[in-house]
Amino acid sequence: MLSVHNIMEEQVASRVNELYDQVTEKISAWVSCDCQNCRLDTINYVLNRIQPHYVVSGRGVTHNTSLLKDSQLSADIDKLAIEGMRLVNAAKRPYHTSNIKRGNDTPSCLFVFPTFVGNVFDGQTFEPVTNATILLLLNGSQANMMDVTWPNPSNTFASTEGSFTFWAEPEKSEKPGITKNFTFTIDVTAPDYQETSYSLTLPVTSRMTERALLDSTYSVKLKDLFLFKNGIKNDQEV
Repeated sequence: MLSVHNIMEEQVASRVNELYDQVTEKISAWVSCDCQNCRLDTINYVLNRIQPHYVVSGRGVTHNTSLLKDSQLSADIDKLAIEGMRLVNAAKRPYHTSNIKRGNDTPSCLFVFPTFVGNVFDGQTFEPVTNATILLLLNGSQANMMDVTWPNPSNTFASTEGSFTFWAEPEKSEKPGITKNFTFTIDVTAPDYQETSYSLTLPVTSRMTERALLDSTYSVKLKDLFLFKNGIKNDQEV
């Protein structure tokens, strides 16, 4: 299988790290942290705003050498990087100084879970519910997450329009090829709303893997969850 690579990743990462080093050497007041996670957030900010350039071989890199030397592209990267650094510094993630490493590269036999994606809506207005708290349970206990970037419980915000995501930590298996059922439960609470929950049973087959990498195609879209204000009857309930 061909490996497709965005050559802008190294270009942006290198420049963002250079800018962080320059700013921290001067002890600039507008950047109070240059930890790895803040740098990664800034790199993601830039990459999401510039055109990607994909290659599948060394020849592709050679053909794009002139692109990497383009002065306008360099200026755009610098502008976005400074902008991203300011935004990241102003709104650091709660885990921004935590270690987000996901184990080692030693092959293991694991039950790897998909990511879960869901939304919480008001049962009367059908508007997204913000400030809701969503807890993911696995077989009756609070599920451990892949790393600190996937909080559990999670919260909904206006900026994400009531959406939430989870990625549970894999479980070990004795050997590959074993299919096992796992029961996940979603508990949802929000101020002034009645609590609700939703459960699903998911069959997962164990496999050998060096580490679990995020795969956007391996995800489960949960059914929309509706909350009703306290004192309002939910007609969907029996």
